[in-house]
Amino acid sequence: MQMQQNNNNQYPYRYSDSSEEEGDSDGDHLKQRQDEKYDLDSEDGQRACKRFLNQVERLCEVFKANCAHRSYREQFSKAYKVLYKEGSLCYLTEILDSAQEGFPYLWVNGEKYVFSQEVLDAGRKLFQQFRIIQSIIRNIYERIIEDTVNVTVQEIIEDMAKHLEEFDSTWVAYEQIYVLELMLIEADARRYITEAIECEKKLAQIEIKEKSRGRIVVDSAEYTAKRTKVIQILGKINSVANPEGMGRDDLGNEILLAAEGIFRRISPTQSKAVRGLAERIKKSFQDFRALLRKYESNIEIVDPQLKNNQELVEILVEFENSWSQGLTYFLDNKKCHQLLHFSSVIEATAEKHKQFAEQLEQRDSEIFFIIPSLLILQSLENDDKQICSFFYPNMFDPATKQGQQLKLLKEEYEYGRQKMKSDYDFYNLVEKCLLEIDLGPNDKNWVEELHIKEKIIKEIKVLAMMLSRFKPADWNKFLDVVIK
Repeated sequence: MQMQQNNNNQYPYRYSDSSEEEGDSDGDHLKQRQDEKYDLDSEDGQRACKRFLNQVERLCEVFKANCAHRSYREQFSKAYKVLYKEGSLCYLTEILDSAQEGFPYLWVNGEKYVFSQEVLDAGRKLFQQFRIIQSIIRNIYERIIEDTVNVTVQEIIEDMAKHLEEFDSTWVAYEQIYVLELMLIEADARRYITEAIECEKKLAQIEIKEKSRGRIVVDSAEYTAKRTKVIQILGKINSVANPEGMGRDDLGNEILLAAEGIFRRISPTQSKAVRGLAERIKKSFQDFRALLRKYESNIEIVDPQLKNNQELVEILVEFENSWSQGLTYFLDNKKCHQLLHFSSVIEATAEKHKQFAEQLEQRDSEIFFIIPSLLILQSLENDDKQICSFFYPNMFDPATKQGQQLKLLKEEYEYGRQKMKSDYDFYNLVEKCLLEIDLGPNDKNWVEELHIKEKIIKEIKVLAMMLSRFKPADWNKFLDVVIK
């Protein structure tokens, strides 16, 4: 965690190590801003300030200033301890920057944390002392180089030591309470993670206990309650730490239960897409639990601003995406059967036609026209499980233009089936035309004789385009699962 705060009062990130090499002499002078505070944002400003603070530290050694003890740093977390060199005063620029800016609060995970008045007062005092020590050092230097100086070396040493001790005492007073308050903020900001860790540990214990007794763990009420709690906390974390999603916190254990059931019942040969979604839901929860176990070994690796933890965010993104799809399709029996049916149609079509399989694999733009066309074809076979009526109800209203189009299309389709005297062969011929598969001589003759491209394929594509655009958000969600 960085002690420095930015101008938006956002939660700070971890700051750099104080052991960086000092800069060149070009950046020696402290750089003041128009508001008379010091530039600690630019590289030159940082370097100049760091160099000055290192010089103050050396002056404390040279003038044998009686500096305050740093034993309070033993209370610091590991993340802070690594920033300080043992036995060194370590005046860090980040401490000074926080003192001069004096922001009264921070926003962390969407919550406002207000610093105590004691911290703010100590920060103002430190910044004043920083300006004073500059003036003192300059004044003593000028007194020394004067030809008519009327002061002894001992007096200069004692005077300088006194001012350095005052600066050091002020620094320590601020650093101690500021860092400790930051640590309290960190602990509170991580509370969802620590709570989830404890719940996950208990969940693991229940699993071990139930399995040792030869029981099915999901049948345990205790297990269900504890797992539900972990998922609730996962939702809370998602609500504050998923910058790429909607921050949903309404995705519950019933989705995971449904996914587990579907994963057991549905084989890959029935529907890879449905089984794949179930597996993604299960895996996202398993990944979250594994991450919690990792965090348990060292909670300080968790950035309190939770959205800054990349590994966590990746899990949250997948959690929200997959569980939202599970909420839509696994908890609604009708939608689940529709998804299962049409995904199996798409997968079977890909097995029959290598060209289509490659288009699916590469997410070729053509598939976004082909797939709704295949759905219209299923409707002509009266085997779309009412999917078309959900995505494009106008198509089934005889009073609409689209309803009349579908009526005429069905008549042409039925006429073609009767002429070929094989429902199976006619379906496959239309399917090949939709997929633009190369046709043999016999198929070409049938296409020309029945005017399939003009009277059927063209009309299917028109209806398919309108279907995909009538409820675009719903259609895209459906398609995302079908071709995942």
